[in-house]
Amino acid sequence: MNKRRLAICDKDRDYLTMLQAYLSKKNPAGFEVVVYESVRQAVLDSKEERFEILLVGEGIYDTDVINVEAQKVFILQEDGLAGITGYSVVPKYQSMERLIRQVLDAFALDEECTTVPSKGQTPTRLVSFYAPDRHRGQCVAALAAAQVLTELGHKVLYISMQPFSGFEELLGVKYDSDMTDFMYFVLNHSDKLAYKLEGIKRTIHGVDYLPPALDYSDLVHITQEEWRQCFDVLLYSGNYSDIVVDLTECCDGFYSFLERSDAVYLLSGRDAFSKAMYAQFEQLMKLKELDTVVEKSVRFDLPAGWEGAALDLGQLSISPLGAYMKGILGQNGQQ
Repeated sequence: MNKRRLAICDKDRDYLTMLQAYLSKKNPAGFEVVVYESVRQAVLDSKEERFEILLVGEGIYDTDVINVEAQKVFILQEDGLAGITGYSVVPKYQSMERLIRQVLDAFALDEECTTVPSKGQTPTRLVSFYAPDRHRGQCVAALAAAQVLTELGHKVLYISMQPFSGFEELLGVKYDSDMTDFMYFVLNHSDKLAYKLEGIKRTIHGVDYLPPALDYSDLVHITQEEWRQCFDVLLYSGNYSDIVVDLTECCDGFYSFLERSDAVYLLSGRDAFSKAMYAQFEQLMKLKELDTVVEKSVRFDLPAGWEGAALDLGQLSISPLGAYMKGILGQNGQQ
């Protein structure tokens, strides 16, 4: 069977209800979530259909856990494990998001754990944003568009290829790993994409995003074929309806991304230098016989005062900039 089952076994009913509600809402990796108030119940049910992951509360643990059919078992640590050994451990009392991230990342990294990759019925739309004049508002425009799409009911993954995104400073966060770690993992373990994605992704105003690369040279060293392989997996995984790419020439697959995109949004200033750079971009596309890139593109500039909206990256879609980007997206029928 292709069904993924995540089981939770704990005697704390309030905790079970809270964790099940979180998982049902977030639906990480497409799991069917089942809960039990005794290890014996979990043992019996797992004989019918194996669990991929089992979370067992320290307070309910007994040696019968060894009889549960599960690929990987985690003990939800409460006080000190009381001599429990042989299982992976995660702290029980932490944010649900962090707990699930730790669990799925550990599952993805365990070579003994296997899974069946999911396949979407239709490929995800690839939407690229690019500024030939390296407009510093490109990142904000792309992220605002991603948030607008989310509010319109789309499930969106945002990927920044900017050499210096500044996200850690702007969002006040610290990333343990970034998109290059994710890419190299997926290239070798494409079947576990959903698990690694849940373990590394962050979310801002409903938009999932991969932590941008800390060192842009990591992006430069990824080959065009590796970009293609990784995005093949992402686009056909069924996890998202849209992937919004904040594109730069840092990636070896630059032209391929533009050609492959379902829609391209080209940010270009109104000054003479920006117009000249855009003209050169158009000329280059024709020279490389990529006329379709220009044909499916929407060229735009940001409204005056856009910098004010950029001060809060989590609220871009409800700012004047968000309203403006909704209109830009509408020019390409993305509503």
